[in-house]
Amino acid sequence: MKKYFLNDGTAQQGPFDLDELKSKNLTAETPVWYEGLPEWTTAGKVEELKDIFIPAIPAATVPAEDAKPAVTVTNEPIATGTIAPAPVMAKTTPSVITGKKSTAWLSWVLSLLVLGGVGYLVYDDMQKNKTGSVETTGTEITTDSTSASQTGINESPINDTTTSPVPTTTTADTGTAVIMEPLPETTTPTTTIPTTTTVKPNPAQQTAAQKEAAKKAEVQKKKQLAIQAQKKAEEEKKRIQLAQAEAAAREMEMRNNWPKYITFGKLNYQTKGDGISAFDVPVYNGTNALLEKVTVRIEYLKKEKKIFKTETIVINNIPPKSVLNGVAPESKKGEKVNVYITGVYSRKLHLCFPQNNGNPADPYFCN
Repeated sequence: MKKYFLNDGTAQQGPFDLDELKSKNLTAETPVWYEGLPEWTTAGKVEELKDIFIPAIPAATVPAEDAKPAVTVTNEPIATGTIAPAPVMAKTTPSVITGKKSTAWLSWVLSLLVLGGVGYLVYDDMQKNKTGSVETTGTEITTDSTSASQTGINESPINDTTTSPVPTTTTADTGTAVIMEPLPETTTPTTTIPTTTTVKPNPAQQTAAQKEAAKKAEVQKKKQLAIQAQKKAEEEKKRIQLAQAEAAAREMEMRNNWPKYITFGKLNYQTKGDGISAFDVPVYNGTNALLEKVTVRIEYLKKEKKIFKTETIVINNIPPKSVLNGVAPESKKGEKVNVYITGVYSRKLHLCFPQNNGNPADPYFCN
């Protein structure tokens, strides 16, 4: 069964079968991959996945009669020394359409939003150009009466002692002036980082006491280094002793349980008439040491399962974790064979079998 991998945009997940993928909320654009595919693709391009991924939801549309009019706010620069009047929107007379709700309130709200936004932009621009933006020395600013009557903005002369004008905005329908107070100026505190100068002493000007102190410090440093070296040597010695103890315990475990580590492979012997042809006897060395000598006894059995002949072969120098074959001779009679390991010798493992040294805890140990 195919196993699929997927990527959720942050991490790779999987493998999953088809039933598991049904709970993963796949879409046509989900990246997927399976064994045999040269590179990642999307779920929509895999035929067997088209029945389980979730189709994309179409974007919602708003009916034309419910769509709200777009509002555009233009941030135009203000000339230096002149306060630009806020733009005036013509008063909109709400229309009444039989069978539909009036939208006059929406026009009022939009008008207030536009005027508020323009007033904020004017104020922000004046704050940026606060220093030297208005020159009013000995000059009175007047507003044309016709323009003032049309816009409904009340403007008064600016006192030449002020540093910045107070921006005002006026609603188109009521003519009410909204005063926007300027934000107070803030100053950033400066931090002075003190600097220090290190003066190295001149060796020629050192006193006898300073030289003696330097000599003692050097001697103390050498003593500390010697102590650290001795401590490191002791730790290394302990590490070696521990490793040797662990190796000795491992060797002892292999000696006492050698049948678990030294085993036979499959015997592929063939019968020839009433006898058995010569065949290989594979011996596997599962220990971590060389086996210099392994002795094997072969028993040839007749049909009635009686032993009528035995042979002994020796297999030398079997490497660790390896198999080496011995060769059993043919027999003119026989139908079945049995094989047994009757002797094992390994110098590295200190293993001598069947020798018994009388120690029940480690009977096969030898030097």
